[in-house]
Amino acid sequence: MDLFPPAPGGGREVDYGYKGKGVLIHFLSDRNGHPIAACTTSAKGDERKMVLPLIARSTLNHLKCQVTLAQPMIILEADRGYDAAWLRGEILNMGIFPMIPYRGKRNALHKKYCQEFNLKSERWKVERSIVWIKRKARRLICRWERLFENWDAIVTLALIFYWMAILVR
Repeated sequence: MDLFPPAPGGGREVDYGYKGKGVLIHFLSDRNGHPIAACTTSAKGDERKMVLPLIARSTLNHLKCQVTLAQPMIILEADRGYDAAWLRGEILNMGIFPMIPYRGKRNALHKKYCQEFNLKSERWKVERSIVWIKRKARRLICRWERLFENWDAIVTLALIFYWMAILVR
């Protein structure tokens, strides 16, 4: 999932996207909606190209997945914007099941797979975590930093503060 903060200040990695001038913050979260990894790109960037670097940043790439009853397969759930045959193949090669709905008429095939394997969509948890991060780190709502390094550091600090609040409880 991603978050689009507008960037009226400009700077590096700020481009015109489908929502206007800004950047995208890409999140990878666990099954409870807690963000594991984040990275930022310009608004013009392709979201599908950021999935593999996010998996590489997280701890998912260290897990050795085998399809057995004792150790179930990891499921990566995304929206239709991530539908690409090459991405599905790469994710499957990593031992992760891509639960990505198809675009267009092939979406009935996705529903059939979900019914056969008893999978339910839980993307709302990711949406909830994005709202939590925007609420806790209000600096992420709009990008005013012109330097990309400063902006990337603020995104990283937001994740650190998010996890600190959870771990202190």
